[in-house]
Amino acid sequence: MYKVNLKAVLVVYVVQLLVAAIWYTAAPSDVASDLESLALQHIKTETLVVFAVALFLYTYFSGWMLVKSHLTSGFDMMLMIIGSWVFVVIPNIIFISMFLDFSHISIGYFLSFGFISCLLAACVLPFWRASRTIFKS
Repeated sequence: MYKVNLKAVLVVYVVQLLVAAIWYTAAPSDVASDLESLALQHIKTETLVVFAVALFLYTYFSGWMLVKSHLTSGFDMMLMIIGSWVFVVIPNIIFISMFLDFSHISIGYFLSFGFISCLLAACVLPFWRASRTIFKS
């Protein structure tokens, strides 16, 4: 009966890609030095394609999760998307700080894109629902 709103998913996805481009080019100097030490300055095309596919899958999964949860309130749906980010992504701070020698500002900068992406999905997907297709054949 309910379907994922593919238009909303695609709009959020395109905005997330634009934010990702701005986020990557606007790195502070200490984060940029960490990126250079990881040899990420010259990103390969395969890496960008994998990133774009992963971002689309994240956005589509968020929309699918909202449809399957059958929540009625838009605020509850927002909290669900933000909560999924908090309990899935935030524990990565521990692993990043244990295995990689990054400053706290670098770790915050790396996780900030995920938070921005989560906020974009949380602000658009719950309030732009798919049209019902009950009467269409």
